[in-house]
Amino acid sequence: MIALRVKVISKAGRFETAIPLAIARGLNEGGDKVRTQVQRALKTQTGVTKYASITSRMQDSGRGYARAAPGKLAYQIIAKGKGIPIKEFPVKDTGHAIDARTWGVDHVFKRSFGMPGLGVDGFRARLTDKRLPIRKLYGPSLPKELVKDKAAEVFIASAQGVVPAAVLKHLLKSVG
Repeated sequence: MIALRVKVISKAGRFETAIPLAIARGLNEGGDKVRTQVQRALKTQTGVTKYASITSRMQDSGRGYARAAPGKLAYQIIAKGKGIPIKEFPVKDTGHAIDARTWGVDHVFKRSFGMPGLGVDGFRARLTDKRLPIRKLYGPSLPKELVKDKAAEVFIASAQGVVPAAVLKHLLKSVG
């Protein structure tokens, strides 16, 4: 009887450490899949030309997301920064203003112009009717876009389908 109790206690101790680890692994696996779907949705939602424009603006210790650990059972998708520079969108100088395709729709920036010799890096806009001051042009901000429209819908839909299955898979693997 005592030997049986010792085995049960040792098994319970193993489960005590194995279960949080399995949940963290499941959250990380499911979270990675959800993050990929959200980033793809953000690319189409904002209208950027390169997928790297989205992935480079995700935050956390160089990875772009906060992963789960046995002591912290949460997975976060965090976007950082201000608006995306206008040069990362389909853009052209019409001669009268700058025309950029942000959010999938053409937008003409009032009082905007291209600085000679700088190409897409030289797109600026005047703040007043006078010659100076001027500012750079920016498009959508990822922190704002992350919680709106298609990105939010994709997050909810894929999180409900992918994450529980991944957590269950890792729990069954650790128990069995």
